[in-house]
Order: sequence, then C-alpha cells, then structure tokens
Amino acid sequence: MLRRQEKCLFSAGTKEHVMVTKYERQLERAAVAKRMKGRADEVHAVAVRVPFWQVDNTGEEIMMRDTDGHPLITFHGVYAPDMAKWLSLLGRTAGMALADLIRAASGSAEEVPGRDAALRLLREMRLEEKPTRYRR
Repeated sequence: MLRRQEKCLFSAGTKEHVMVTKYERQLERAAVAKRMKGRADEVHAVAVRVPFWQVDNTGEEIMMRDTDGHPLITFHGVYAPDMAKWLSLLGRTAGMALADLIRAASGSAEEVPGRDAALRLLREMRLEEKPTRYRR
C-alpha cells in the first residue's frame, strides 16, 4: 500500500511502478511554473513588437494595414474574411493580455486555476513540448 504522500506512476510503455513523493511533485510543478513564465515572456516579447493594425475590406482584396495605412497582409481565397477576423482578434494588446493570462496561471501550488488550459495553449502554440509520460 502506498503512503499518503506518494503516488504510483507507470513508466511509458512499461509496467514498472515509479514512486513519486510529494516533494518531487512540488519540484516538478515549480519547474513547469518557471517554464510557463518564460514562455509568457516570449509571447509578450512578440506581441509588443507587432504593430497595431486594422482590417481594410474596402477594395477587392481584404488587407490588413498598419495605423499609417501601409499594407501588412493581403488575404486571398475562400477563408480570407475568417483569417482577417481571426487576426483582428489576436492583435497587439490581445497578445500582451494572453501573455499576462499565461503568467497568472503559472503558479506552482497544488491547484492553480487555468494552469492546465494555459499549458495546453502553450503546447498548441508549439512553445511547450507535449508530454511523453502520462500519469495514471
């Protein structure tokens, strides 16, 4: 029988038991929190370098222009309106707010609201590797 502070894990692809203590889980959460904060800094660094833009759909093509009117992106194809809308949702200030949200969810406590969702987001953004070992 396992002590209360230990958790039994199965190694990927084997039937071998791995004992993980409460302290080891705390160390792992702290390492993940540190990586998440670093990734949040990366997202913020990209967001602050992106110019403010606006969608220009007055002509035959849908374009994104910076605030001085210079073209940034021209959209083509059937998905052009949706892509323009999507990028409008993910503007400069939204990127900075997203970085703040990731940082807020990066705590190392046992339960941090939004941490799993923020980690999933970082994985989908390809800023964090997908796990190779799964706990049971």
